[in-house]
Amino acid sequence: MTITRRSSLALPLLATPAIAQTWPARQIRLVVAFPPGGASDIIARLMAPHMGELLGQQVVIDNRTGANGQIAAEHVARAAPDGYTLFMGNAGPSALSQALLGARLTYDSVRDFSFISLVSAVPMALAVHPSIPAENLQQLLALARTRPGEISYGQGGTGAAPHLAMEQIAHLSGTQFNAVPFRGGALAMAAVVGNQVNMIVDTAPVVLPQIRDGRVRGIAITSAERMPQAPNLPTVAEQGFPGWQATSWGGIQGPANLPEPIIARLNQVVVAVMARADVQETLARQGVIARSSTPAEFRVHVAGEVARWTEVVRVANIRAE
Repeated sequence: MTITRRSSLALPLLATPAIAQTWPARQIRLVVAFPPGGASDIIARLMAPHMGELLGQQVVIDNRTGANGQIAAEHVARAAPDGYTLFMGNAGPSALSQALLGARLTYDSVRDFSFISLVSAVPMALAVHPSIPAENLQQLLALARTRPGEISYGQGGTGAAPHLAMEQIAHLSGTQFNAVPFRGGALAMAAVVGNQVNMIVDTAPVVLPQIRDGRVRGIAITSAERMPQAPNLPTVAEQGFPGWQATSWGGIQGPANLPEPIIARLNQVVVAVMARADVQETLARQGVIARSSTPAEFRVHVAGEVARWTEVVRVANIRAE
């Protein structure tokens, strides 16, 4: 049979409704770039059973750690675009690694992914081990100036949002800190509690419980306004950096070229999950703000994040290790 150009172009259009009708036919993997206990993992494990219920197939968590999430992101970028491999993306591997590494990154943060929906906005928090003689950000910066490069902070990976946010604060204040990368925020937090490093900057779900339990001392929150979950923790902006803010985020992505009907169905499911009052309340207790978006809005957001943090990396002269 001879296929004309007109008929060959029409074939994908005829095929996509069938894809939508048969998908999903088996369990879906939601790849998380960090170990259990971090913000991405917490959000993914909360969402997965609700997504599975709406999709009629189990959604299983696949933790693939390393290289600030780049291993997991590259795995998803190279996966078959069939809707069975999804990514719990966040600011680090989904945008900031591009800002830090540029063309050296093995995937493109926008071109190599399909975008489903934003799911969260996650303020970050700074905290110190109780042995550090600082009660607020200005005292901490003053201490760092007397001991340049000696005050260490744990962060969940080079190029992650906490790392770039802290490095920007250091640049703006003319101070030096010793960044110690870990394979996820939970491991960095354990190192601070154990007094192996002096302080931490990481997402609120990782840091706030330890502040509440008195294991670390809260210094600042990176959101524009104080958080209801920690009303006594002042913002960075309040402590000498007017207008400054930095918030991590999360979103569901897939490999590039996911069929549009699958993207539309996933978006519908994710938006429904994030609209659940119990999901919003559970996340809020841990310092996470539930979000949702259209696929197009999510793509624009990531492109904007790459542009913003590329400039921060340039101005602060941040180098990948």
